Amino acid sequence: MKSNYGGVDETARRANAMLRSMSDDIIDKRHEFGLDQYYQTFTRNSVANLPKLSRRAVEQAIDEMESKGHVFGKKDAGNTKHYALTVQDVVDIYAHRKVPKYRDIHKGEGPFVIFVVNLKGGVSKTVSTVTLAHGLRVHPDLLQYDLRNLVIDLDPQASSTMFLNHANSIGSIMETAAQAMLNDLDAEQLHKEIIQPTIIPGVDIIPASIDDGFVASQWNDLVREHLPGVLPSEVLRRNIIDRVGDDYDFIFIDTGPHLDAFMLNAIAASDLLLTPTPPAQVDFHSTLKYLTRLPEMLEQLEDEGINPRIKGNIGFMSKMTSKRDHEMTHGLARDVFTSYILDAALPRLDGFERCGETFDTIVSADPQSYPGSTEALKNAKREAERFTQAVFKRIEFVRSSQS
Repeated sequence: MKSNYGGVDETARRANAMLRSMSDDIIDKRHEFGLDQYYQTFTRNSVANLPKLSRRAVEQAIDEMESKGHVFGKKDAGNTKHYALTVQDVVDIYAHRKVPKYRDIHKGEGPFVIFVVNLKGGVSKTVSTVTLAHGLRVHPDLLQYDLRNLVIDLDPQASSTMFLNHANSIGSIMETAAQAMLNDLDAEQLHKEIIQPTIIPGVDIIPASIDDGFVASQWNDLVREHLPGVLPSEVLRRNIIDRVGDDYDFIFIDTGPHLDAFMLNAIAASDLLLTPTPPAQVDFHSTLKYLTRLPEMLEQLEDEGINPRIKGNIGFMSKMTSKRDHEMTHGLARDVFTSYILDAALPRLDGFERCGETFDTIVSADPQSYPGSTEALKNAKREAERFTQAVFKRIEFVRSSQS
């Protein structure tokens, strides 16, 4: 900069230092207390209570698998060791029992792409996205399906990246979804250089960076330069989803609340839209305005030469409480969405807000490191499970009705 502009540069440096300090502090604490892996494990009896399993089936599967060299997780309990089965252990037990995976049930259909979208900021788009990505993987009733999920972060604020892989949410990085779209990488390069793991195995993310905002503002020119002959709004589907789709069952897209090139790419690539609908009057009013604009966005894609593949736009209430005016707004939302509204809501609970203090989702948040009330965490986890299962059931209904 040519001038200090009243301390702007010094403030920026201090902010960057504080961001890195906060991140390093969380990482150090996780390493120190052994909290750098997903915390949840299952006893043998709890696995026996899962769908399509029984005590005898689990015991037999474990015996047969151990005889072939499979090593299951265990932990000390006094003088003995008890099974502490990981999510992957449970998935392997289902596979040993030859229970069909989700990709077997939907063989040849490719990944199902979901975009949680609203033109209003602060309506829980990102929280909903990351909750579903982690929740679908580890929900007890869904472990049988071995769901493999990918989040593509196209929001320059990188909030999904912060929740799912916070080390990549600080500063400028080049290995982002936006850069991958332009660089025309093959599947091997995408997996090796771009796609990052999250704390829950089986859930990955392609990060975003603040610099992506400049890419979005010049998108059409950049596509003409780097990808001649490619439609500007088909790049996400063509250069990322179609190339890695065989490795995932669900792909979630997160963008900022702006009608820009990234949002149009996300809509063009999606099979299902989910619209978070907060009950506060200002937020609800903005959501209604977004819904009135959605047909125009689809027409814009059609005019560009793209045939959208959207099978539905499902509304759901976010930031809900038991207040009377919230219930009234819920009724109005039902009038708008009719049968396209989800039965479950994502309530406004302390747990959803505070888990971000440790860069966790409500699903990955470890009770040992959670900074708030244990009871509040339990309540939020329970609501996240209800929400996740409701979304999964609606997806299956949509897919079955379209087949």
